[in-house]
Amino acid sequence: MIELKGIHKVYQKKNTEVQALKGVDLSIDKGDIFGVIGYSGAGKSTLVRLVNYLERPSQGQVIVDGAYLGNQSPHALRQIKKQIGMIFQHFNLLESKTIFKNVAMPLILAKKSKQEIRSRVLELLQFVGLEDKASNYPSELSGGQKQRVGIARALASNPKILLCDEATSALDPQTTQSILSLLQRVNKKYGITIMIITHEMSVIQKICNKVAVMEEGRVIEEGSVLDVFGHPEHETSHKFVQTVMNTDIPSRIKEQLRQQGTHSLTKLEMVGEHATQPILSTLIQRFDLKVSAVFTNMIDIQNTTLAIWYLDIQGDTRNKERALSYLKQNDVLVKEVTV
Repeated sequence: MIELKGIHKVYQKKNTEVQALKGVDLSIDKGDIFGVIGYSGAGKSTLVRLVNYLERPSQGQVIVDGAYLGNQSPHALRQIKKQIGMIFQHFNLLESKTIFKNVAMPLILAKKSKQEIRSRVLELLQFVGLEDKASNYPSELSGGQKQRVGIARALASNPKILLCDEATSALDPQTTQSILSLLQRVNKKYGITIMIITHEMSVIQKICNKVAVMEEGRVIEEGSVLDVFGHPEHETSHKFVQTVMNTDIPSRIKEQLRQQGTHSLTKLEMVGEHATQPILSTLIQRFDLKVSAVFTNMIDIQNTTLAIWYLDIQGDTRNKERALSYLKQNDVLVKEVTV
């Protein structure tokens, strides 16, 4: 649905060139809720502005639903951009217009009939839970309600793609959760592909099925959310994961282990039903091993459990090898780690 090939973006500032994006390749499938995460200045907001051609790449191709945006006529490009909705961090509502008029604006600009506009706007206000606010003004709404208006407005023209640029950053945690739940409903009911730009890993955890991590204008890691959470390959990805799930043994426990003479542990990563299996009792009873859990943590990612276990396994070497082989055969990721 969205494909970026060899994207570079250079800005001219006085006599200096600033490279915002440096050879980005990215592919987002139809129906994905795809998250792009990075610290401030990573290039993620520039990236999302390229998808709807608010910005043009200095080099590379942006492809949306099979169309190469750089090859389109102005008229054809306008038609494609109508299929791309966008919601913003600070809502971007027209303060002098009612909620009804704000949601209706894309349809008014498209010169739809009054009857069609009224029907579509009321349908969307009901969908976002604001059917009783049609005659209110933005100043009378809370931040969460304003963002719901922004989502309704973005959906007005039946887009195929919804871009969300830090859409929950200005909201409190409870309101953020309600907006993310609404975006999931948008994805499921209308089949809309959603691209979310954020600096909060908790947003990725709760709603996205895939994620790309950006740093200094590059995509440094990409994959399913479960894979990135389970075993982040880049230090920046690891830091983001640590904000919502501690996957490392606390330093105080490490020190205690060293004092006891323990210098290596077995790390297990389990997903889904495997995460709730009686691992310890199985290893002890079936393989005649002495097993103790040094540190564990679990997290839910879109109704799927991810569990991290650090085990101290003692016993016959052959029995331990058989036990680790058994775990791997049951889709448990096994890794020996140094304390």
